[in-house]
Amino acid sequence: MGDVNPNEPLRVLLVEDDEDDFILARDLFNEIRGRQVQLEWKKNFAEGLEAMARNQHEVCLVDYRLGAHTGIELLRVALERGCKAPIILLTGQGEREIDVEAMKAGASDYLVKGRLDAGALERSIRYAIERKRASALAASEQARLAAFGEDVGLALTRRDSLDSILHR
Repeated sequence: MGDVNPNEPLRVLLVEDDEDDFILARDLFNEIRGRQVQLEWKKNFAEGLEAMARNQHEVCLVDYRLGAHTGIELLRVALERGCKAPIILLTGQGEREIDVEAMKAGASDYLVKGRLDAGALERSIRYAIERKRASALAASEQARLAAFGEDVGLALTRRDSLDSILHR
């Protein structure tokens, strides 16, 4: 994902089938200072999935209730289809047991719509993006170390000097 340029708008996908909730979310994003947000709204599971699989957003907000489906189902399928952006699940009040299920399914965070304000939304998004970047960095370091280990193993079988391995 590279470094985030604060001058570029933050690309956010919202998958939400209730227009009133979309308007509330849009208003919250308008209150966030410091960085412009480019909000894309998808109204259902199918459109949301297609957008999430395209990987054009830095973060995805997904409503728990999406018609016949749940946001957790969408999250699972999107991850299977290669969605790389962190996904934050939005729920109504009193759906406490969902947060555990959401985290197990791979959600970055879980926010209750009725208690949401611009500060909490901005913080959740920022943390989700930072965690995702840190884990991607760790994974690439892991891959680099594994490749180095293979080089060392291969060289040792060929009796190359350790010096030649370390100074490639």
